[in-house]
Amino acid sequence: ALILLASSLTVAGAARVAPQAPAPQNYTFPSGAGMLFFYVKPERTADFEAVAARLGDTLDRTDDPVRKQQAAAWHILKSVETTKDAAIYVFVFDPAVAGADYDPVKVLSERQPADLQPLYEKLRDATIRVERMGLTKIR
Repeated sequence: ALILLASSLTVAGAARVAPQAPAPQNYTFPSGAGMLFFYVKPERTADFEAVAARLGDTLDRTDDPVRKQQAAAWHILKSVETTKDAAIYVFVFDPAVAGADYDPVKVLSERQPADLQPLYEKLRDATIRVERMGLTKIR
């Protein structure tokens, strides 16, 4: 849901090629832990943080036992190192609940369906890209 679509490519002398839809992002972490890195437009950090606050509130108020487990180990952090192009936010899941979906849009949709579209648009418009990393604990 958060993947930004690639624009059409133009190759010198070639016809315009339509982009293929990316495969759906996998937001599960069967390896035991994981992280999502959100690269956010510097001028849109307030929007991103507003969505993150709603996400945290949704997790804190859930009655779902799986979501409660996720909430206990779901940390939202902001990098203190800055880049000129992006503010970096990291969602850390340690431990990750096996088989649970960590897609923030899906989590928001479970509790706040009426507000989902504006929240999604805020998140989409603020985010440059999202990277996923599954982790295995070695110590």
